[in-house]
Amino acid sequence: MNRGNFSSLEAHFAAFLLRLADNAGTELALAARLVTRQMAQGHICLDLEEFAGREVLLAEGQDVICPEQGRWIDGLRKSGVVGAPGQWRPLILDPPFLYLQRYWQYEREVADFILARSTMRPQDYDSEKLDKNLARLFPQTVRAETDEPDWQKEAARKALSSRFCVITGGPGTGKTTTVARILALYRQLRGDDDEGIFLAAPTGKAAARLQEAIRHAKLSLDCAPEVKAAIPETAVTLHRLLGSTPKGRRYHGKNQLPAGLVVVDEASMVDLPLMAWLMAALPAGCGLILLGDRNQLASVQPGAVLGDICQGLRDGGLSHVLAELKKSYRFASQSGIGALSRAVNNGDGEGAFAVLQDEGYSDVRWLDIGQDGNGFRRRIVDKTAHHHNRIIHAASPVEALRVMGESAVLSALRRGTFGVDGINLLASELLAPRDGMYFHGRPIMVSRNHYGLQLYNGDTGLLLHDPETDNELRAFFPAETGVRKLLPARLPQHETAFALTVHKSQGSEFAHVVLILPAESSPVLCRELVYTGITRAVQSVEIWGTKGVFVEAVSSRTRRKSGLVRALVQR
Repeated sequence: MNRGNFSSLEAHFAAFLLRLADNAGTELALAARLVTRQMAQGHICLDLEEFAGREVLLAEGQDVICPEQGRWIDGLRKSGVVGAPGQWRPLILDPPFLYLQRYWQYEREVADFILARSTMRPQDYDSEKLDKNLARLFPQTVRAETDEPDWQKEAARKALSSRFCVITGGPGTGKTTTVARILALYRQLRGDDDEGIFLAAPTGKAAARLQEAIRHAKLSLDCAPEVKAAIPETAVTLHRLLGSTPKGRRYHGKNQLPAGLVVVDEASMVDLPLMAWLMAALPAGCGLILLGDRNQLASVQPGAVLGDICQGLRDGGLSHVLAELKKSYRFASQSGIGALSRAVNNGDGEGAFAVLQDEGYSDVRWLDIGQDGNGFRRRIVDKTAHHHNRIIHAASPVEALRVMGESAVLSALRRGTFGVDGINLLASELLAPRDGMYFHGRPIMVSRNHYGLQLYNGDTGLLLHDPETDNELRAFFPAETGVRKLLPARLPQHETAFALTVHKSQGSEFAHVVLILPAESSPVLCRELVYTGITRAVQSVEIWGTKGVFVEAVSSRTRRKSGLVRALVQR
């Protein structure tokens, strides 16, 4: 890991700091390059202890040994451009971590928010009234002879007993069902309080799924009609909640959101800057509930914020605001997907592979692709063509979209034979007519938000002949009531979507999933990626790859450096 070449950006940043420095030395030059590279790899900071005394490779082909930690720290402190926590310098040294100034600030703001809100009771908190309402909305369903608690009820109690709470759990554990009940309890306990409740998620697709889940969950709530009516049904992206524009954000520390409670779903996808911006925008009396699966892939941008928060709360004695839903209502005890996901989470590559090979599980399957790219191409074309044929022969656009949502091909990679670009190009060449990329049955994914059209990054749809316009092509997307359509020329930036990256699939679920792993090792492969891909499946999952790569991926864990856990523990 430490021998990668430095990019030109890293070299330019280092040169910039050397020009500003009072005492420019090799300690600063190397640290500036390394901290930039660490950021590009998803870390929040540079761990000097990890790199001290180790060899790195400069772009010019020159091997350099990093200084010993003590000498390195002394050189940085003498440079004039490295400050202590709270100082205003380009770099902040909080040994052994070295940060860019703004990322140290983001991390500190997140930690301070959590520590403050975790000890704050909601206004007019009444434990007896809370217990009474909990008993009605969470009736006893677990057999009395078992010792298993009602995890959802405990999560609701924690969420309503402080102004900050994290509810984490795997797919099918009832996170959104629990939140719907929490919102009903919140309204019952607060009476006619007009403080707003806001629902949000990192992406438009995740927000739409949260909205749909809350609407569905409201139907079965045991509460008065006026309480149900007071529960919001609209969810928005976090950027839209904060009023983000190219010029800045409408809501921030000096103009805060008029909210009493904010619920954020798919919190594992939230990066550190966005989390800090959100927390800064919430007034002192506002509660924040984060929902997510801490075992999923972290955000594309730097940080593994939800995972760090969960660990910090657990290790720092703040478990009263951390709730983990442990009972799966989707995967029964005999489920292969359930057994596979547990083995992957435990880092047991051999055990996970044994599950895939076990013929006793009907919902998981392994296909060895070997090193033969041609063999893989034949298989993926057959798989894609079969699904595509069902789509183009569907009786209506509604049916076509339903068929499209039944299954998905997911890849760990973007580029290459086994990546989504290669699969989409291959499928398009074989399944599309020769008159271009606009063809009947083309699956598409929006790659840039368009608020005017209410289409968001990650939304999927189909180009289909429209029987209402003499079979002219239209772009169809799912809607609350049926479908909505628009001219292909009006589409925002989009791409072909016969296959999706695992990252892009977050927040989605499909009845059937094919997860493609490359034939050779890749730095992006890790257990979080494999777990995320597997758990997009509701009914069955196939994994295509080689045993060695699969086992290695499951054994490899993403570790992003940050000081957030330390800040929560050493408060």
